[in-house]
Amino acid sequence: MIGKLVKRIVRSDQAMRISVYQCSNSVFCYLEERLSDTGDCPPIWVEELVSGIFYSAAEAVIEARQAVSWLNFPDEQSSTASGENVAGQWRPIGEREYDVLMHLIRDQFPGRREILTQIQSVEVMRIDREGSLKLRSGGPLAVVKDNDYPSARVDGRIPVEGFYMDDVDESGALVHLLVHVIGGKIDELEIYKEDGSPILIDPYEIELSKIYFY
Repeated sequence: MIGKLVKRIVRSDQAMRISVYQCSNSVFCYLEERLSDTGDCPPIWVEELVSGIFYSAAEAVIEARQAVSWLNFPDEQSSTASGENVAGQWRPIGEREYDVLMHLIRDQFPGRREILTQIQSVEVMRIDREGSLKLRSGGPLAVVKDNDYPSARVDGRIPVEGFYMDDVDESGALVHLLVHVIGGKIDELEIYKEDGSPILIDPYEIELSKIYFY
């Protein structure tokens, strides 16, 4: 039985990953997963390979490097890392995407009531490998203002900016989650990692309690 996540390695295009788990009986295993994106539904992680058991996380990683070719040549086997367009198509918002968006706008701010109405009809499109979403919806226009620590955006407003630490022990670089509003409409959920490296903990898998606000 898979237990606590202790280490994760993500390919540079963020389409493949290896997760090392400590099982309940203190042995370890690893799981190789592929990000499956059909375009008309939210991407999901699909199992490609489940290992046997090991007596340490280090042993599991060594075995994974022998069994999984992309771990040794991550850039050569990475397709979207070279800059290919990863945009999908418009679709209904997924359950976890909805949960993250609602968590980000949980506190009061100018325009929140109108944005809540907009979300009732929101559609989304994945626009980058980090999981950022383009948003479109109906509903009344929202008059918002930037929060105290917004990232720069010339033609819009960022009323909410959250972040989480991208590591299993919460010591990694920050991943930022920004809600963009343009012309009174929610326009984008922007996601990026501060140091530009691949995101280890998927923004739609992170525990909501670990998303903090400025």
